[in-house]
Parts: sequence; C-alpha cells; structure tokens
Amino acid sequence: MPERVDDVVVRRVRADDWQRVRALRLEALADPMAHVAFLETVEQAAARPDDEWRTVTARRADDDASVQFVGERGAELIGMLAVFVREAGVPDYFGRISEVGLPTVVGVYVSPSGRGLGVIDTLLASATEWARARGDRVLTLDVHESNLPAIHAYERAGFDVQSDFVGEHGRELGMVKELVPES
Repeated sequence: MPERVDDVVVRRVRADDWQRVRALRLEALADPMAHVAFLETVEQAAARPDDEWRTVTARRADDDASVQFVGERGAELIGMLAVFVREAGVPDYFGRISEVGLPTVVGVYVSPSGRGLGVIDTLLASATEWARARGDRVLTLDVHESNLPAIHAYERAGFDVQSDFVGEHGRELGMVKELVPES
C-alpha cells in the first residue's frame, strides 16, 4: 500500500475551484500518458472559455448526476477525478449504449507530486461512496491497456475487467466495481 500523507485532503470540488481545476486538467493533458488516458488534447482544453470551466465545475460541485473530487495539499490540487452517470439508451463517448444509467469514472489524474501518497485510492473511495449513496449498483470506468499504473490502482480499489474494445488509440478495458450496500 502506498505511504499516506496526513496533509492531503480529498473532497468534492467547489464552484470557486474552477481555475485550479483548469490548471490541473491542463497539467494532466500534458502528461506523457495523456494521449491514451484522455479524450481531449491540451490545446482543446486550453481553448475552452472560462465560462465553460466555471459552469462545469459548479455543476460538479452541486449536481446529483455528476461529481468531481479533488485531492488537495495546502493550496495545491494534486489529484482529481470525475464521475458522471451515462444516460441509458444514449451512446457514450465510445459509442456504446447501455440499457441502464451507469456512473462512470473519468478524468482521473494524480500529479507527480501526489503519486505514491494514496491520493488515487482516496479519490476512488470517494467516487465509490458517492455512487453507493445514490443507490447505484456498479461503478464503471475505461482504461487503455497500456496504462498499467492506472489499471493496478483500479484493481486495488476493487474494479475488475468486464470487457474490452478498440478505442481511438487501441485496446481499452471496461472495468466495473460492484457496489454492495453498506449495512
């Protein structure tokens, strides 16, 4: 298990975090694994207007159908992930159609300064608790087969490979975590 640092806090994003969320997203998209981990480029994200960043961050701060969690050490955001509920009967970002709404983890990133501290484990635990509190039965995510550190973190958090498919950059793994209600 990675060493944990007591001064890292994982929490739900706040609307006023939008500039720091934007900065961390741009950092994530510049990461060497970004070409297989994200569906947008740093140039695309940088071109998005500030109002869009404000709106998305505010929605994820208060919405019931999406959420974003951030890892924070002092004033620095060092990790993030988002969860949104894929709508039943509507094609997702890979063109797949689900019969039921599926909470899906996306946009996972931990900055180099936060790696090895257990930030990813706490982010994934927060996503799990959010989905469980909504009454969801599963939590899903997709990961490129070459992103081994992410796959190991997801497996450690209880996700299992349930499917595979070919995405824009090669083989993707569909992972699922069964959510057992807490007693």
